Amino acid sequence: MGFHRVESVVDQHLTQDMANLQLSRNLVSVGYYVNVQTRSSIAHSHPFYEFILVRRGVCEYHSSGARFFLHPDELLIIAPGTVHTMLCPEDAPRYERLILQVDADFMARVLTTFVPNVRPAPPLYILRAEAVCRWGLRELIEHINATSSVSDAAFREQLYRCQIGELMLLTAHIARTSQPVTPSASSALISDVTSYIQRRFREPELNVASVAQQFYVSREHLSRAFKTYTGENISHYITDLRMQEFRYGLLMGKNVLPACLESGFSDYSSFVKSFRKLYGITPMEYREQLKNAMNRAPLAEVAE
Repeated sequence: MGFHRVESVVDQHLTQDMANLQLSRNLVSVGYYVNVQTRSSIAHSHPFYEFILVRRGVCEYHSSGARFFLHPDELLIIAPGTVHTMLCPEDAPRYERLILQVDADFMARVLTTFVPNVRPAPPLYILRAEAVCRWGLRELIEHINATSSVSDAAFREQLYRCQIGELMLLTAHIARTSQPVTPSASSALISDVTSYIQRRFREPELNVASVAQQFYVSREHLSRAFKTYTGENISHYITDLRMQEFRYGLLMGKNVLPACLESGFSDYSSFVKSFRKLYGITPMEYREQLKNAMNRAPLAEVAE
């Protein structure tokens, strides 16, 4: 994995929460993620930029009613707030990828300096393997990872600015001069439906029937189409978004019950059962894990 060790994470469901915590104290994070038994992710988004460089295996990403296949050496770039899911084919090799995560505010400052007057990129887009290899983007991400070992905070931030700036200049150039990777399938209806759910999932009355009524289609047709283009059924998708909102509430210091109710769950006992089924622990146990992780994480040095 290059000249500076990249932390490896295998088959963990809540890695995005730990990334949220880490990036609340740092500007940049790099990790090597491996899926062996866990073949899919729940619907989720991040408050940061995510760059996913595939090293082994093939995976399918779903977002806004579109499906994209991601192959070795391709680079997937996901903007903050973009809800997406990941699905690995059962017969595919284990899915391994190098992931760079960048704080959104820091990225905004970098873009202002290095990539002014460039059209905003789509929320989710893929760079082809040929261009990724030609321009050395894997090596650049490994350089960014090595920078984390620099002890001088001000100098480390300057290195990050230059490296992330170079990365964004190169991705902008590649996107402008090469053919984009197009979805393997897409649906305007499901794009509208996912956007609607993402706006309304905190409302306890939102369910499959109300969504179907809103879009004047039968529940059966909507359910089939939604599964085809997102990899999930509608009720699971709504639950996934509520679960993420709940976990974010805990990260922000809320207690379990208020975070549960504010996320759109109206039945606390059913919520606890669902949480335990999804993650293998109770909400209270998860809250304790999160508190312990926050206490262990060192505060980042602040550059003057």
